[in-house]
Amino acid sequence: MNKNNLFAWASISENGTVNGKKGDQTGAEVKVGKYYDFGQDRVIRFKNVDFGRKAGKIAKALAKNKAIGYSQSDRASLYNLAKKCGWNYDKLADSLKSVKVNCDCSSFVSTIINLSFGRQAVACCTTSTLINACNMIGEFRVVSMREFETKQHKGDMPIKEGKHVIINV
Repeated sequence: MNKNNLFAWASISENGTVNGKKGDQTGAEVKVGKYYDFGQDRVIRFKNVDFGRKAGKIAKALAKNKAIGYSQSDRASLYNLAKKCGWNYDKLADSLKSVKVNCDCSSFVSTIINLSFGRQAVACCTTSTLINACNMIGEFRVVSMREFETKQHKGDMPIKEGKHVIINV
């Protein structure tokens, strides 16, 4: 495994809980960091590596944007703003200059998937529904951890259903 790869994820509010204010108060609510083990057992992979690379770039930029925080109570606010922007990353980035939003790990990834395609490909998923949603659109394959550990791709999304998901940036 390439231990130098970085990943983006949404993980915890400024209060150390699942709910908080809009925007990233701590700089660590939505972030980029090194790969870590949270029990992931599969990886959602873009079939088209160009879309995966695009998703990785978008994820990194969004994770560094302080207008995006973590909260489960309004987890769809980032997703809904991106939808309002027509799944156009540049319009979303411009909107985030004046609006603060929140997400959780799965709504963050759902938003990134749609932005990478420039259209709504998946609904605002949970970690329990993300794999099935990706399988339904035919643009992804689910690979084993063994395959992922042999070769990582930008945009790869290691997941533990019902628990957490991160994305390779």
